[in-house]
Amino acid sequence: MKVVITGGCSGLGLEFTKYMASLGHTVYALYNRSVDNALMLEQDFDNVRSIKCDIRNEEEVDKVLFNIGDIDIIINNAGIAKDNYYKEKSKKEFMSVLETNVVGTFLVTKHALDKINKKGIIINISSNNSLTAYTSLSMDYDASKSGINMLTKDFALVIEEEKKDIKIISIAPGWIDTDEVKKMNPVYLREEISRTGQKDLLKKEMLVKYIIENINNYKNGEVIEIKNLEV
Repeated sequence: MKVVITGGCSGLGLEFTKYMASLGHTVYALYNRSVDNALMLEQDFDNVRSIKCDIRNEEEVDKVLFNIGDIDIIINNAGIAKDNYYKEKSKKEFMSVLETNVVGTFLVTKHALDKINKKGIIINISSNNSLTAYTSLSMDYDASKSGINMLTKDFALVIEEEKKDIKIISIAPGWIDTDEVKKMNPVYLREEISRTGQKDLLKKEMLVKYIIENINNYKNGEVIEIKNLEV
């Protein structure tokens, strides 16, 4: 199968890339800045191709997806966060989060619908910040992840209206043990894990494996919250 992963060279996206490649799929890992990881992936996996693509740029997105073609799975994983006090949050900062997280997801999905194979699936990575774990420090991020959930539902309607035999879903996980998260203040992180009802950080390897293993159980337009996974 052909798998396209945005933000596929860092964080959770990197884990998706490694896992899907280990299953023997041909993986196209899209990245914007993670050059070192992009090179590393192509050295470590014969079936991974790293492609620079700014998902905020519609022409780039259209060109990259057109050149790949015949896609089976798309994982809209790319996203950014800029948490701070709302009075210090500028319009430019707020819009940059929305542009990457919401507009980028929209553009990739828009141009993927005619390039994804029958029975294909689009997986949008949201956050439980969009459902139950929102915080005043991340108004732009929370709004963007809520927007991703609504894009998922809207595109699910498009799929039904156009009678396409594919589906789109949104995964809303809690805190994940990515390198970026593990660098955060440990006291704050413990407080957040407790506040959001998690037992511990989600292990990224377990989360990716769980999502992919259950891929056939998801319903078109579904938003799935994941807080805890049993070992």
